[in-house]
Amino acid sequence: MKLIKNLQQYVEYYNELQLSDKIKAVGKIIGTKAIYYVLIMVALISDKKTPLKVRLIFMAALGYLILPADIIADLLPVIGFTDDIAFLSYAINNAREYITPEVKDKAKEKLGHWIDDAEIDNG
Repeated sequence: MKLIKNLQQYVEYYNELQLSDKIKAVGKIIGTKAIYYVLIMVALISDKKTPLKVRLIFMAALGYLILPADIIADLLPVIGFTDDIAFLSYAINNAREYITPEVKDKAKEKLGHWIDDAEIDNG
């Protein structure tokens, strides 16, 4: 229960429009693979088959990414996004069972709209 309570502060920052703006601003810094996993999380947040706890963890991780002031300031070159990537990795690794081929395809399709298909990793 404490985990959920702690995550709520970041869930409040989750907003798809703000997430899109953030990704456009930092996409080259965090890389294609990180963006791909962000899009997987977005797809699973809207999937009602994904348990609420998992969706909350995803929203918290993405809210943390959006949040400009976090543990390690995003303005610091190179290391500024290490905490964000760590939180995203934690979220994805705890929900691997919900990442179906269909979810991957949906994320790749959306990623393809943003990035040249040649740059997309098969994940």
